[in-house]
Amino acid sequence: MLAESLLILGGGTVFLLLPLRYKTLVSFALMTQLFDVGPNLIFGMYVWDFGAMMMIIIGIEVYLRRPLILPPRAFYLVMIHVLIAWLAICFFWSLLIYGYPIGHTIKASRHMICGYLMIVVFIRLFCVDPESPIFLLTWLYRITFALMPLILLQDVLQRPLLNGLYREYEGTLRSVPIIMPLCFLNMWIVLAKLLSSQRVAWHERIYFVLSLATIGMSFTRGVYVAAVLTALFMVITMARDRTLTSTSTLKIGGVAVVLLPVLMLTSTGQLIGGRAINALQLLTNNSPLPKRSDDNFHGRIGLLAERISLAISHNPLVGFGFIHEDDVPEALRSQLRYGTALTGTAADPTVYTRSYEYTDKYVLGLYTADIAWADIVIATGLVGVVLVIALFISLSLDYYRHPRDKDPVSYPIRLGCLMQFATMFVLMVDGDNFFGTVHIPMFLLATYTVLRSSHVPLPYLQPHIKPANLLG
Repeated sequence: MLAESLLILGGGTVFLLLPLRYKTLVSFALMTQLFDVGPNLIFGMYVWDFGAMMMIIIGIEVYLRRPLILPPRAFYLVMIHVLIAWLAICFFWSLLIYGYPIGHTIKASRHMICGYLMIVVFIRLFCVDPESPIFLLTWLYRITFALMPLILLQDVLQRPLLNGLYREYEGTLRSVPIIMPLCFLNMWIVLAKLLSSQRVAWHERIYFVLSLATIGMSFTRGVYVAAVLTALFMVITMARDRTLTSTSTLKIGGVAVVLLPVLMLTSTGQLIGGRAINALQLLTNNSPLPKRSDDNFHGRIGLLAERISLAISHNPLVGFGFIHEDDVPEALRSQLRYGTALTGTAADPTVYTRSYEYTDKYVLGLYTADIAWADIVIATGLVGVVLVIALFISLSLDYYRHPRDKDPVSYPIRLGCLMQFATMFVLMVDGDNFFGTVHIPMFLLATYTVLRSSHVPLPYLQPHIKPANLLG
């Protein structure tokens, strides 16, 4: 116990002495589960919680400093502040009206409330230290560049080398690494450079190939659909911006036409191709929903419909509030037909797992990691769902309604942030984006915001952005 206390004290002291941007990088890494490299728990506490507490310290520090540039203004920032206010209402409603225990309510709400508050911290940080967004982007590029070969090597060795979600699939190892949103981000940035005929460094071309392979090896249909839809969104956007060049588009299309048949000759390529074709079929499949299936798109839609119905019948505005899984009444749990089987409670994390050895009756959780919309409607009601949708719409309208500077330095980064924000929004039907994983889209939104035309060119940013070399 004494050793743990000394380590925490020493680590905290070192953290406080770090420069502001390094503090942010460390906190971001902890909130991203140490990029699947380290353990999820340290001294019995989730590393995300350590990162969130450090971000609170950073938030206090940045607001004690004088900003070097004016804070940006935009309607979508107003929308996100309205959303944060609504989360606060849901939090106090859970405590004062529903009477949930304060400890459980904090646990159930911390990812969402702290996550959305990160937009305030990041924007203030970027105003106080205008070089920090490029510093963070550069290091996230380097870290993901180093980790993607390890992720792909796992398939060759048929054993996990990193932490994270891994499943066996058709004789190969299926992985959905936590760094995938960051791989997507840099892939969109590089693609924007390629499609606009900008100079692209050799390492960026390698990164682009590695990111495609990492995405492919997820064998996740929702990821494939999101990638295709976002790529189309990017092409349409760049055509509208008049930054899309026909020569580069034809080159990329030609390379794809040549390489795809070659890829399909391999067993892994055939697996990826089969999942991709199946993903496209999901978009046009009109077959009735299965009664019980949470492992496919229709099962997720059934789960969402069930949670919306439960929330509306209970309280359409607030839903069930930030209810902890341990506080779910048995009468409510008995109504669940879709969901993820629980392993245990906070007091006994394996109590249900042990019981499954003797019965085929599973205890379903109210929350799920399969579809974020279901969790959002449970915790924040229909109002929360509408506000999240309004945030994305207002961001899209901001981009399309207001002409932006097509500066070759900042344009690919700004467009890449917008595209990855869209990708994560689409993947809300296939993950916990904007409910559990919130700090990443808030980082994207903050970076996009400071690179808007009213803040470009920035005298502090311009010398530090290298259009064809994020390795520094």
